[in-house]
Amino acid sequence: MVTSIVVNMTSTRLLDPALAAVADARGRMLREEVATLVAVLDWCAAHEVTEAEASIHTMTPGLQLGGDGCPWVSEFDAHDLACVLGRSPDSCAAYVGNALELRHRLPRLWARVGGSEVPVWKAFRIAEQTQQLPPAGAAEVDRALAPTAHSCTFAQVERTVTSALTAHCPDEVERRRLAALEHRRFDVHLDHVRSLDGTVEVTGTLDLADAVDLDTAVAGVAAQLGELGCHESWDARRALAVGEIARAQLALDLEVGSTTGRGVTVYAHLRSDSDVVETAGTTVTREQLATWCRAPGTTVTVTPVVDLPGGDPAAAQALAERVAAWLDTDTHVRPAIDLSADLASSGYQPSPTLAEQVDLRDRRCVFPHCNRRRTDRDHIRPYDPGGETRSSNLARLCRAHHRAKTHSTWRYDRPGPGVFAWHSPAGATYTVDRSAEP
Repeated sequence: MVTSIVVNMTSTRLLDPALAAVADARGRMLREEVATLVAVLDWCAAHEVTEAEASIHTMTPGLQLGGDGCPWVSEFDAHDLACVLGRSPDSCAAYVGNALELRHRLPRLWARVGGSEVPVWKAFRIAEQTQQLPPAGAAEVDRALAPTAHSCTFAQVERTVTSALTAHCPDEVERRRLAALEHRRFDVHLDHVRSLDGTVEVTGTLDLADAVDLDTAVAGVAAQLGELGCHESWDARRALAVGEIARAQLALDLEVGSTTGRGVTVYAHLRSDSDVVETAGTTVTREQLATWCRAPGTTVTVTPVVDLPGGDPAAAQALAERVAAWLDTDTHVRPAIDLSADLASSGYQPSPTLAEQVDLRDRRCVFPHCNRRRTDRDHIRPYDPGGETRSSNLARLCRAHHRAKTHSTWRYDRPGPGVFAWHSPAGATYTVDRSAEP
């Protein structure tokens, strides 16, 4: 039998002054977290949008955050909240969803959070689980877990939530089982390449039979690599095996004249501090780059990039030539791309060169605190039909912030290279300065 003991540090006298200072600081932090949570909920109440209003007034769409029965909030106003909290849009949406779930569907747990008996982070871990439940199921979890929320394990939370879902909507359990089949996926996270070693995470949710077949194939090729003299570890050989399987698939001659093998584009950046070689959006070691580029059947393109205003394109071109010579393989060197140049192309759509320049310059969405790399190229000032599209009037925006700029009163301008000034519906101004980024 495990007995949970709760110690109220505010009523316990500590003889060690330094430890007492830590306890006081932690107490203030917990109270401030609750105060922030209450303030966010007050904001939600002031920016509530009913479901009917959201469906009728498409210019003021609402976000359905939290479980069934939680109030909706204004989507475009939520961008202001994200800026004030210093959170990305996804992180802000998760925070607000958990806050609304806690306040409106878990009243017992909410009371304990307000009394500083359960930390906000622990309550949020429960709230994110109960959002999938109908109101009666959430109430059951609230009754079961609120008294022990300060000490219960996450395994206990999962068991309680699963039990409530099974009891209150068995048909939903089966529906979700079938719907889960539609959520099978396989993701290669090229937006998050690790610097230097050039590795990426690969995640997926597969049908069990497909997963077994994939595991068998990977294990078989990994074993063959070992028999052929590869001295890497078993795990490393399994990772290499995935690449071998992929390249074998690419090599299938499905069409006459089709190309096979790997294509590597290397961006050679000429900067004030050092010459930097980059590929796939990340900096890598020369040894790793050579391993990629010298693999049989690889096509290598080196693109010199001038990052600094007034930089020398000839020097960047020379750098690219040195990189190509060092790689010692069949390499194509392109003309230099100057990120500070104001390029232009006719028509609404940017030319491939202009689009590449903007992508290299901005790297990700230019909204405050947003790190999304899947973006649109937005005309900062509305495009003049029949005119030109220029790099000085383009910026990368993720779809959510592109919609906010297009369909609400969010506006922004570009007062200088790499600087974006955003003006919110609430009257605030947020400045994003990318000019100093490496």
